Amino acid sequence: MANPEAEKRRKEAEQKAKDKEALATKHSNERLKASQNAKKARITLVARQKRERESMKETKKIKEDWIEDKIIYKLLDKDEVRAAKKFNAMNKSQKMKFLDAVETISSRNHGYTDDEVVGALQDYNIDISKAARKKWEQLEIQQEAEDMHKYVNILSLERSVNLWAEAAKEESKDPEPVSGSKTLTKKSQNKVEINPAEKMPQNKCGI
Repeated sequence: MANPEAEKRRKEAEQKAKDKEALATKHSNERLKASQNAKKARITLVARQKRERESMKETKKIKEDWIEDKIIYKLLDKDEVRAAKKFNAMNKSQKMKFLDAVETISSRNHGYTDDEVVGALQDYNIDISKAARKKWEQLEIQQEAEDMHKYVNILSLERSVNLWAEAAKEESKDPEPVSGSKTLTKKSQNKVEINPAEKMPQNKCGI
């Protein structure tokens, strides 16, 4: 006859094994489900990021077309390379007029901020940012200083030339006759006449 106590322990051991196996299965299923959820989340994130990139590309393309049509082609040149060269060759005054025109055009298109327009133009080597405007100001000041220096040098050179010309005129003039009465004949020096005999050449032989 079987031992009831042993049978009881056997059944308890089997139950513990079943419970342990069930718990392990449950944990495994939970990990699998978490892994699947994470994979789905990654796929969803990648898909969303892809859609956002495509949307940004499309938006950028639309903005680039608008920048080209409304600003670059209209204000500068229909060729982007020539347009950039034309802009960069401008002086400060011309660039400020271009900036005013850009701001006027941008204000009529509320879908574009000033920063977006500035950034889009930089893609075409056209910089109208605040930093660029400071450089325009510095370059203008430097150019004005250089022009003033050249002007002063020209004036100095012209003055030197005039002084030399005046000096040359003074040297080419005959000396003025000495006026006064302090002569041996007590006559005024400008009225003294040379003795005609003194004007005639002397014959050295006495003939």
